Amino acid sequence: DRQGCGTIRIMYPHMLLNLYRDYKKYHFEADYITTFVNDPNFYKSYTFVQFQRSATDTHLKIFNHYVQHFRKQSKVPILYEIDDLLYDIPDWNYASSYYNTNTGPIFEMMKVVDGMTVSTEALKEAYSPYCGNIVVIPNHLPKFIWGDVRPKHLREPRTLKDKPRIGWAGSENHFCNPLSPEYKKGIRGGDFSNKILDFIRKTTDKYTWVISGACPVELNDIKNKIEFHPWVNIFAYPNHFKSLDLDIGMALLMPCSFNDSKSNVKVLEYTVGGIPGVYSKARPYSNMTLTSNDEDDIIGYIETLANDIDFRKEVFEKDYAIVKDQLFWEDNNNLR
Repeated sequence: DRQGCGTIRIMYPHMLLNLYRDYKKYHFEADYITTFVNDPNFYKSYTFVQFQRSATDTHLKIFNHYVQHFRKQSKVPILYEIDDLLYDIPDWNYASSYYNTNTGPIFEMMKVVDGMTVSTEALKEAYSPYCGNIVVIPNHLPKFIWGDVRPKHLREPRTLKDKPRIGWAGSENHFCNPLSPEYKKGIRGGDFSNKILDFIRKTTDKYTWVISGACPVELNDIKNKIEFHPWVNIFAYPNHFKSLDLDIGMALLMPCSFNDSKSNVKVLEYTVGGIPGVYSKARPYSNMTLTSNDEDDIIGYIETLANDIDFRKEVFEKDYAIVKDQLFWEDNNNLR
């Protein structure tokens, strides 16, 4: 996967691992490829081979081919890297039709590998029935790409703007697929409830709503009243995200096992951007400062932050203290 989780969990840390030098203990030579090399000699010099985000019957055939033919010769173990719950995905989610039809191959791959790496304890719990050797490696951001934390309240004059910039960035998988049965039943928004969508719609004159990546179809008719940014190249995303110049970030998740298994990468992005966040009370965000599953609370948090710059500073500093040690691959021995 050359998008979010493949970049965050494989490509960036592999780049950094190749620069890591602890001559008494560690020296890494990590490679990243996007096609399967059908030559057992290719793998013999490696300590392990890691497959990331595999999900289909074709992927399972590759796993079995490696295990049956290459692992026997090279003795190099195979690991499976997963950053999401790949089953029990809500039917309204755009990804459900792909993954929910591939649960058989997914579970079989977990059974044939030597071990798994996942990003959260919730994923380890979910996958433990299928694999007995799972290690949790939390997500971190690469400081050499994102830069260090520069709090918004230290970068600009501490005065209230006429229209605070309130933002969200993510994929269409957070919104209800118009082709799904749920949408036809009247369910709207996905992770964005009807009440939150209505709040955005009613406050476009009061706030600058900044949406990056994907936009709920329910807001298509007011795209001229919000600031919408389409997808950018994944390697340009950190600079793009900082250029949005947000005052407040929000990360909303509908309560379900799929969302409870997610990582807190959105917290990391808002924190490195120097801004406070408003979060659903889902498992990845449960320890953050402003969390709730009540829509009125979420709206109240946003309005209070928008109108009180000192409260923004207070919330940001609390959030930063919570995730400071997790924030970057390069800090706190996270890379090792």
